[in-house]
Amino acid sequence: MDGLATRRFVLRDFEPADVPALAAYQSDPRFVSARNKAGQEAGDPAELVALFRTWAQERPRRNHQFAVIERKTGRLVGCAGVRTANCPQGSGELGIELSPDMWGRYGSAAEITRGLLDFGFSTLALCEIFGETTAENHQAARLASFLGARLERPVRQGNKGIEVPGEPVVWRFLRRDWRAGSGV
Repeated sequence: MDGLATRRFVLRDFEPADVPALAAYQSDPRFVSARNKAGQEAGDPAELVALFRTWAQERPRRNHQFAVIERKTGRLVGCAGVRTANCPQGSGELGIELSPDMWGRYGSAAEITRGLLDFGFSTLALCEIFGETTAENHQAARLASFLGARLERPVRQGNKGIEVPGEPVVWRFLRRDWRAGSGV
């Protein structure tokens, strides 16, 4: 089983038994609202887990989508990964989602993202890792900026400096910068 660990979390391949916990936090009204604001569509949790398990069996493996397990409780608290299948060679797309109960809790997202970046740059030998979201997802932008990401496509401004709703933004981490300490 592929996976990784941080100080407070274990990121491991999904198991069929994870479906109820994934469904529970993804149906939380706070999560649904945030997903809608980020321009993401809901997926069926059982189908997602089946897809993630299929990806885990591929050789070579190109998509690493993990269940995020809180070490202290053993509870599934999110889903995160690095996917390379539809990316240019040497790059991967990072994604992370956490249960609303984890939002704003002691740098959890930063810890998990750091673990994924280390995994992507060290284990997968990627040169760059990027993420895409919408301008409204300020939490993702703050996290990426805090960890040293570079904004690749700045948010276009509408009249009077107002962000354009739904406008995609892309942030990018480069291995050379990460190793130089910007991600530490």
